[in-house]
Amino acid sequence: MTDVESRRRINEAITSIRRLMSSRRLDALHMERSGVPLGLVAIGVLHRIIDGGRIRPTELAERADIQPAALSRQIRILEEGGYTVRVTDPDDGRVSLLEATERGHEAYRLFVAANDELLARQLADWTAADLNDLADRMQRLVADLRDPIDND
Repeated sequence: MTDVESRRRINEAITSIRRLMSSRRLDALHMERSGVPLGLVAIGVLHRIIDGGRIRPTELAERADIQPAALSRQIRILEEGGYTVRVTDPDDGRVSLLEATERGHEAYRLFVAANDELLARQLADWTAADLNDLADRMQRLVADLRDPIDND
């Protein structure tokens, strides 16, 4: 197989993963398994808030690599569900920060547990060596794909 054919197969696999990750069926499956009524995009935003601690929405948009309008919708979903709250920035009282609530932390924990269980079932026939090899290669791929974007 040529390099061109290999790159084409990689692109096709990335496209398939992207479609799968944005599918309503997968959202519904995660909601059912975790008991958390949040889609994958909202969970991703919640994860960034949990990881970043109190965070400005503008910084969150940058970290989550999501358009401000789309982020506003996800923040509204998280706030209305009680998963996040806005608090005043102690350094600048004019600015609001987003913070995950206890409910948000618990929802994320439940989601991660359900996702881990689902992935374990889907990859049950893979050896530990295969899983480690895939994880290493995927991390390398993500780093290599991100590099030109981050350096522009």
